[in-house]
Amino acid sequence: MNRHMRKEALLVCSVLLVFYGCATGVQNKKYGMETYYQALQDTDPHKHDMIQPGSEKEREAIALFGTLYATYTEDNIRRYARDMYAQDAYYRDSFIELQGLENIEAYLIQGTHIMHEVALDLQDIAEHDGNYYFRWVTKFSLKRKKNDVMYLPGMSHVRFNKEGKIVFHQDFWDAGIIYERLPIIGFFIRRIKRGK
Repeated sequence: MNRHMRKEALLVCSVLLVFYGCATGVQNKKYGMETYYQALQDTDPHKHDMIQPGSEKEREAIALFGTLYATYTEDNIRRYARDMYAQDAYYRDSFIELQGLENIEAYLIQGTHIMHEVALDLQDIAEHDGNYYFRWVTKFSLKRKKNDVMYLPGMSHVRFNKEGKIVFHQDFWDAGIIYERLPIIGFFIRRIKRGK
């Protein structure tokens, strides 16, 4: 193995160790799956009184979801998050797992501090047995790179309580789109995507 390959292998191992260290913190015990499954069980539409499909409350809840995320600003989050999320709501995305309205609101607001512009295009909504699936594409740029516009396709799995507030929210999206723009880590992600 030549010197260049050894350096590259060492750097890849270091990056993997960093990822492993971040993924195994106290917040993410058992990789977050234990609390994820518990949240699914705690909000199971077959065991709890949830929003009625086809009701006015359902239409309002879906519209509020679209309103909050279509214009992702601190003002909008402060205006709508408390109407949209239940006090004990569960939230999870590619970066974090949270419980409680206060934590969710703080996390969403924190996201606006690094974003220059965010626009969510809600493309499709489906419902099955009290589970709502919102398919979307987010167009955004970071404050430090305003001209580097990114498009992020994703899906939100949401459950509403009978009051029309979100009790469960899981976002699915490719965090690699963001990671590949980071120094060092981004280099390796781009190389992997190119197959080199």
